[in-house]
Amino acid sequence: MTVLNEKQRAEILDAVSKTVVKRFYDPQLRGIDWDAAVARHRSDIVTAPNAEAFESAISKLLSELKTSHIGFYHHALERATSKMAISATYTSFPVDGNECWVFQDVHPGGAAHLAGIRPGDILVSVDGRSFAPPEHPVFPMGQKVELKVITSIHQAEVRLVDVPPPTRKRNQLPYAQPKLVSGKRLRADTGYIRISMYPGMIGIEVANEISSTVKFLGSIERLILDLRGNTGGGIGVLRAMSFLTPERIPVGYSLTRRQLESAHNIDQSLVFDRIPAKKRGLFPMAFKFLVFPWLLKFARQKKFITLATEGLGHQPFQGRIVLLVNRHTASANEMLVAFAKENRLATIVGEATPGRLLAGNKFKLPYDYWLALPVGVYRTASGTLLEGTPIVPDIEVSFDPGQAREGRDTQLEKAIEIVSQI
Repeated sequence: MTVLNEKQRAEILDAVSKTVVKRFYDPQLRGIDWDAAVARHRSDIVTAPNAEAFESAISKLLSELKTSHIGFYHHALERATSKMAISATYTSFPVDGNECWVFQDVHPGGAAHLAGIRPGDILVSVDGRSFAPPEHPVFPMGQKVELKVITSIHQAEVRLVDVPPPTRKRNQLPYAQPKLVSGKRLRADTGYIRISMYPGMIGIEVANEISSTVKFLGSIERLILDLRGNTGGGIGVLRAMSFLTPERIPVGYSLTRRQLESAHNIDQSLVFDRIPAKKRGLFPMAFKFLVFPWLLKFARQKKFITLATEGLGHQPFQGRIVLLVNRHTASANEMLVAFAKENRLATIVGEATPGRLLAGNKFKLPYDYWLALPVGVYRTASGTLLEGTPIVPDIEVSFDPGQAREGRDTQLEKAIEIVSQI
């Protein structure tokens, strides 16, 4: 990565500021005096001693917008969060009177899982540097990292984590990909599917994996869909929604900044209700949702896109479904959870979701930096705005790190109990 001088850092800051003013979904910038915020942070940003401090200072400025789906990173992505780098999430919990980072979700096939990290493990240090709340660790991409953790036997152990290089998908932050979908039978009549993320804008890969996993489970009468630790992604989530109901049902819609500034009729929208099985199926979709709207715009007609389920037909488990969620079940998953709640298609078990649901995009900046911003708001089919409003589960079960260290998943145990009674 090129070492930036003060003039170059100032150039990037100015580009960030202009992009926020032009592209941020809320033209009022949520009532924030953005020029004043930029002025307050300018000195720390321009005089940052290194790349890490520079990126951190920009992120502090962006945090003043107080919204989700914001990110600032270099194309090389030398460092990333635990979710992006090692496919794991952690949460602050008191341990022996001190607040510590405790691993909560460890996705199958991810770097943390392969290194032996388990839910409930307490993070002590990363490459010898200690971390405790509120300071978050970052992980170097494409390198081996030493994580010191306290495990079930209550002693510190070192785990060597092989952090893979990042994968890049259109309009999404780079990430390291775990196993997307895993499934098994918990009982003769009960299936379990865990979805780690929805990579890709359309999500053909994850949609196909969800379908093949349902087929693999066979004729099950009950289903637990585990969305814990899944922070979202693209429209591949539609396939999971579509297995909740045999019918085509409206799910919701996103409105861009320009659409928010003018009146729109949901009945005059284009309907997205199918994920193709293969990439060649994207060409007719590109005309319908990219070229055709451009032609309508040229003709001074305005339409936006409504999401609807695919109408996949009856499944034996429909009506007997539990969704497992927690504080990391965000973005596209909150679309799914809200859809299930509004239509009474599943029982929600676990912790409240974070309430982070906006349509995002990324924008190129000077010197190979990128800015991720929310560019639209999402509303359910009934018109409910979800951003900033956590979805409370029907049955609340908190994460228990002590039980997790002993190998028990108390949230899953409750889900099994509930689904067996439906």
